Amino acid sequence: MNEPSPRFWEIFFEVYENLPRQGPGNRDCAEKALRLCGDLPPAPAVLDLGCGVGGQTLYLTELTSGPIVAIDSHAPVIARLQAAIAERGLSQRVRAIVGDMARPEQPPASFDLIWSEGALYSIGLRNALHVCHGLLRPGGYLAFSDAVWRRENPPPAVKAGFDLDYPTMGWLDDDLTAIRDCGFKLVGHFSLPDEAWWDDFYTPMEGRIAELRGKYADDIEASSALDRLAGEPEMHRRHSDFYAYKFFVARRPLAQSLPG
Repeated sequence: MNEPSPRFWEIFFEVYENLPRQGPGNRDCAEKALRLCGDLPPAPAVLDLGCGVGGQTLYLTELTSGPIVAIDSHAPVIARLQAAIAERGLSQRVRAIVGDMARPEQPPASFDLIWSEGALYSIGLRNALHVCHGLLRPGGYLAFSDAVWRRENPPPAVKAGFDLDYPTMGWLDDDLTAIRDCGFKLVGHFSLPDEAWWDDFYTPMEGRIAELRGKYADDIEASSALDRLAGEPEMHRRHSDFYAYKFFVARRPLAQSLPG
C-alpha cells in the first residue's frame, strides 16, 4: 500500500476531527473499565492520554469527580475539546492541552488514574506503559484500549491496513506480557462489543464521508482519499473476526519500582 500523501492527511483530518470520537469505544465500556478500578479515591486525579476530541474525556467528567488533564498532540482536536469543556462549565475541573504522550510534562506519581483509548500504540506500547507507570501514584490504575489480532492469516487488505497504522500490533498475550514486564499488575480485560465500533465511530464516519463526497465531487485526489477512508468501516463489516479492540485495566503496585 502506498504511503499517504499530504492531501490524504488533509482529508483524513477533515473527516476525523468532526467525529464524536477517533476510535472504537462508548460510555458502557468506560463504565465497565472504571468498575474494575476497585478502590479509586473519591475524587481521583485523572490523565487522559491521546484524548482526541474528548468523547471519553467527557464521559469521565460524568463518571468521576476529580480533576482531569487531557492531552493530545493535534491542536485542532484540543481546541474542539476546550470549546466543549467551556460550554459545559467544566473549565475549573478539566484542562485540555496540546502535548506529547511520550513526554507529557506532568509531575511524576501525580495521577490516580491514567486513561487512554486506542492511543498508547502510537508511541510504542511498552514505551507508553513505562511513561504511565512513572506518572501514576503507587496503587494507581491504568485503563487503556488496544487493537490485537484474533486470527492467523488475515486477508491482505486487512494486514495492509494495520501494517500502515500499527505495524507492531500483536496478540492478547503480547499485551499481557508487556503489562507485566512494565511493572503493572493486571486487574482485568474485555473485548469491545461491535456497537462500540459503530455507534460513535464508524457510523458517524460514514456519514461524514458521504457529506464530503458532495463537497469534493470534482476533486479526484480528495475523492480517492475518501474512498480509502471508507474502506476501513467496510473492512470491519467483512473481516472483524480477525482483530479486536481490548480494554485493559492494570494497577501500579503499592510498593514496587519500575523494572530496569
